[in-house]
Amino acid sequence: MDIHVLAKDTLEAQGIRWIIESHLTGIRLSQCDSMETLFQSVQKLRPNLVIIDMDRWGKESERICEMLQRHKIRWLGISSERIFQTAYRALRFRAEDVLFRPFSADDLVKHVQQLRFLARNEKPFFSNQSFNTENNQIEYPDLFIGNQKTDYPITMVAFLTPNSSLLHLVYDALQRYPFPDKNTLFALSDFILCVQETEKIETLQEVLHSFLTRWKVQMDEPLAIVISISSSEHSLKQKYQQIQQLTKRIFFEGYDIILAENDQILSREMDPFLTPLEQRQWIEMLEKQNTNAIKEWVEHEFLTYEQPYPDPEMVRIRLTSVLAQIRRHMKSYNLQSESLEADYHEVFQQIIHKPVIYQIVQELLAFTGRLLHQVKDQLLQEGPRSLVEKVRELIESNYWDAGWNLAACAEALRINKSTLSRRFAKESGVSFRDLLHQVRVQEAKRLLQETDLSLEEVARLTGYTHQTYFNAKFKQLESCTPSAYRSGYSNN
Repeated sequence: MDIHVLAKDTLEAQGIRWIIESHLTGIRLSQCDSMETLFQSVQKLRPNLVIIDMDRWGKESERICEMLQRHKIRWLGISSERIFQTAYRALRFRAEDVLFRPFSADDLVKHVQQLRFLARNEKPFFSNQSFNTENNQIEYPDLFIGNQKTDYPITMVAFLTPNSSLLHLVYDALQRYPFPDKNTLFALSDFILCVQETEKIETLQEVLHSFLTRWKVQMDEPLAIVISISSSEHSLKQKYQQIQQLTKRIFFEGYDIILAENDQILSREMDPFLTPLEQRQWIEMLEKQNTNAIKEWVEHEFLTYEQPYPDPEMVRIRLTSVLAQIRRHMKSYNLQSESLEADYHEVFQQIIHKPVIYQIVQELLAFTGRLLHQVKDQLLQEGPRSLVEKVRELIESNYWDAGWNLAACAEALRINKSTLSRRFAKESGVSFRDLLHQVRVQEAKRLLQETDLSLEEVARLTGYTHQTYFNAKFKQLESCTPSAYRSGYSNN
């Protein structure tokens, strides 16, 4: 197995080499020192696996990943940034997974073992099998390039499992199954594609129902079957693109079903980011430990989608936006136990990889429930909180509101405004106003790092009604302007 690695530095690359070669045999590992070197190496040698430092991401990275997709080369990401941009890029360019530093040797070895197993089991799939007729044949390139059409009716059917390592079993079962019409099978990275020479859709559906029933009896594993009923005027490439789009419905509708769709497949636009009002709702629900309200919000937001569905990748990003609010709550209560951190990272992985939205929602709600229970236990153990702690928590909860100030904080605590100002400054060593600006600028830094929002929008989301004033306070605390900070972070 050939592996090409672009790591953070030479030391990390040597560590990866030592881990892989000391645990696995038959591995040939090549180290690259730049994106351009990696591109040339992959283009020339076509390795089985590529490991990429995603913190170096740029235009060249997209070009490399597009080439990897074309040549069906698997790749694994490494990153120090557990943020939704990293997850989105991994999803968009079909990474097998992302390992977040510091990752264990066992995790790396496990992923390489799994990918080597998949690569070995996929070899029999990619034969020169074609759909033979007297004058026509369909081959793999026809699905991806050109405008080839057939002069006979065909229907494309996709077979999907939540575990891609089982696709070879689906392929074997389809080969043995006595389909009444001519067909050919194409093994792809996400599903098995069956190209069926038929226009009798009802008859085909009955056959597929029979196959699904037999599969469940023999394997007892989830399976979804997707039928694309497209126009005869469409090219093979267009038909394949249509069924690819249709398979995204499984994210919303689950497995053990048969879906059939006509020509037009629409996708609903959605904003994956939480609005300021939604952020405020989450802050209040978490502060009040209102698990019922959280459950209702999450289920209404993520389990009530109707056709046309949004892009699953946008939904995943929206889920990570919710998880970011929960993360902020964890930090405000200094919840840093190993078990809770492990649970948090597991939920993050579930959001990125789970194939069905319902499963992700259940994991998210279960984690939130455990978190709030731990917060309650911690508050009981710590006893009454100090004035400084209460003020800090209120600032963390309300910094985004431009109208929220010392008077509003004093009213919430039922204390005189002047008394609050004097006592807080004496006990904390910083004024209320200064701490409020520190929290706002800290959040602005996060938004500048993790999003492409305009500076005006960043100012608004962090409680500043005027961008000029926001720029001045940011420069006062960080010794540079917001735009310079973003530019410097991007270059690093």
